[in-house]
Amino acid sequence: MSDQTQENITKLEDALSRLENNEYKVYFLTYDTKGNARAAIKYIYDTALTLRGEGIDARILVEDKSYNGVKSWLGDTYEEIPVVTIKEDKIQMGIDDVLVVPEYYSNVLEQLSNVRCTKIMLVQQTEYIFETLPVGSRWSDYGFDKVITTTEKSKEYIKSIFPESLIFINPPKISDIFTPSDKPTKPFIAISARDRGQHRRVISEFYLKYPQLRWITFKDMVQMSHVEFADQLKECICSVWLDDESTFGTFPLESMKCGVPVIGKIPNSEPEWLGENGIWTYDLNKVVELLGTYVLAWLEGITIKDEVKDRMSQTLIPYTNDIIDNNIISIFNSFRNTRVKTIENALNNLKEEEVNV
Repeated sequence: MSDQTQENITKLEDALSRLENNEYKVYFLTYDTKGNARAAIKYIYDTALTLRGEGIDARILVEDKSYNGVKSWLGDTYEEIPVVTIKEDKIQMGIDDVLVVPEYYSNVLEQLSNVRCTKIMLVQQTEYIFETLPVGSRWSDYGFDKVITTTEKSKEYIKSIFPESLIFINPPKISDIFTPSDKPTKPFIAISARDRGQHRRVISEFYLKYPQLRWITFKDMVQMSHVEFADQLKECICSVWLDDESTFGTFPLESMKCGVPVIGKIPNSEPEWLGENGIWTYDLNKVVELLGTYVLAWLEGITIKDEVKDRMSQTLIPYTNDIIDNNIISIFNSFRNTRVKTIENALNNLKEEEVNV
């Protein structure tokens, strides 16, 4: 047996041992939110934390040491997840490791084409897929033939443009810190709008059409920690959701988990959880009217029907921690098992070649 063949066999056996003993690493490429809360980044940290709970060495991979982290808005919960940098730490990924790259980082795929680890695309917002991906390119051109996304609709869309991809669905967790308040609600309306113009428009129209309700306060659900967000949301009589570009939409589900009714404009891509679990319209012009009607009814002591409350609770069942955790573990175990088979086949081929020499 040649020295080179023996060296290759040793490397493969070492990689196989790391996989079988959960000693491989999973890297999540992540951008710096500069201290701003972002559901997409929380999703990554939640996934990493679940894997670490299973004894898998999941890490956050960032550009450099200027990374601000998430402690300012997610607290200490995720402190145990190591953060490593591309520039300073000079990460060397083995064939047993896993690299997860969000869709908005498609511009770096070419640089990663020679990395031999298991490579996964993470797609939370389908509209970002082609934002930085070179025209006419496929993820598989760079070795990314597996995808994690959050909805069945996203999976269908991705499959239609990248049919060679193996696609897994893993929706976001809706945190257990979102609970109904044990105190009376206050005259607050929580509002979450991607388009700040729509945000201002709804509030201005509301006060103009219902001047008698100017004492009702709108809470702008931005620039606060995750805990503050939950605490303020549960105080509200209702919430308003405006996000035409949303692929999933965590805010309405967080509202439902707090027992807070949602009034919203249905996004361009209808969420899979959408149903008779809120007050919905396709027309932005009707949002203020629906909101005003609800608030006036609330002042009369009229709230949503019990069957709507039941539907809100039923809507949340698929997004509980245990279900999502088990799904994450199953997905990443499948990545590991596939890699184990690939390495075993490579080892067998090397040994057979040597026998036949």
